[in-house]
Amino acid sequence: MAKRKIVGVTGIRSEYDIMSSVFKAIHEHDGLDLELIVTGAHLSPKYGLTIKDIERDGFKIADKIESLISGDFASSRVKGLAVQLQGMIQTVTRVNPDFLIVLGDREESMTTALIGAYLNIPVVHLCGGDKVIGNVDDQVRHAVTKLAHLHFTTNQESSERIVKLGEEPFRVYNVGNPGLDRLLNIPELSCEQLSERLGFQILDGEPFLLLIQHVISTEIEHAYEQMNTTLEAVSRLGIKTVLSYPNSDAGSQEMIKAIEEHSQLPFLFISKNIPRLEFVNIMRKASCLIGNSSAGILEAPLLKLPVVNIGNRQKGRLHAQNVQFVEHEISSICDAVSKALYDEEYKKIVYSCENPYGDGQSSHRIAKILADIPIDNKLLIKEITY
Repeated sequence: MAKRKIVGVTGIRSEYDIMSSVFKAIHEHDGLDLELIVTGAHLSPKYGLTIKDIERDGFKIADKIESLISGDFASSRVKGLAVQLQGMIQTVTRVNPDFLIVLGDREESMTTALIGAYLNIPVVHLCGGDKVIGNVDDQVRHAVTKLAHLHFTTNQESSERIVKLGEEPFRVYNVGNPGLDRLLNIPELSCEQLSERLGFQILDGEPFLLLIQHVISTEIEHAYEQMNTTLEAVSRLGIKTVLSYPNSDAGSQEMIKAIEEHSQLPFLFISKNIPRLEFVNIMRKASCLIGNSSAGILEAPLLKLPVVNIGNRQKGRLHAQNVQFVEHEISSICDAVSKALYDEEYKKIVYSCENPYGDGQSSHRIAKILADIPIDNKLLIKEITY
């Protein structure tokens, strides 16, 4: 029996880090063959040229499609989407896969879903059904749901939301968050080993922060101010902080400007891209994650890591008790971080929190479904249920 050919599409560091365990499970499955289309920020030196991470992981790359427009405007992102769409059509037509698979709510999810719908290739969408307020990503995520053929959700609430969108229930699988899989499988590093790899000293038992903050698409004009506020709070706290660059969205250059203005802080370590081994071990050892990364919502509960989510990104999303939501205000950020680090009662709450996003075994579930599910008219011809 011929192997089923799966084409995965990846456009940015954060999304690839979640999908890497899924790609590995597909790659290792006897009935599946994996190729990747690599696009977007992966091909930009400005964002760490993260295609190198993909090459190190050993996955076959079907094509590299440059699509990142070097502009800091809302229009840049949608222009890049158009470039990406045109390039991917040629690749998908040539490779002719049995499935296209993509995660989330960025440009590559929209282009993948459009191509699959028009070329009659089943689209597998991960992390649909989530609800987030105040970002274009939310609209994109739900639009991709309406184009996709299979939905692998991270939680039961999202599965139910997809069914309410009119999707047929047989298409929806609550597999959990594949981002958790890597947390269980990545080797443990000592503080000494981690410090040596980063070139930044982290001592055993020493409190330190992990800072990841991205632009909110409806608040682009405030990107510099918001990043600057967070970094002023970090400056006031005076605690060692590991900062990872923002995504490549419009407004990110203004964020990077604020970061560069604070780069001389002696306790601040800045990286364009933190490799997976180091990143997971930073999350394991950090005292608090601050900013607005989805890692704080989806993955931090498994590690019992306190999170201070700043601003509107992630508001309205299903979360555990490890997350405090605060506004872009220096004193509020400082107070929340202090609570996370020093309030013993709150630390007990965080330690006992339950992760609503699965058990860290998502990737093998996904690979098995892709190997076993019939590819027929029932799968390919979508019907709305209302």
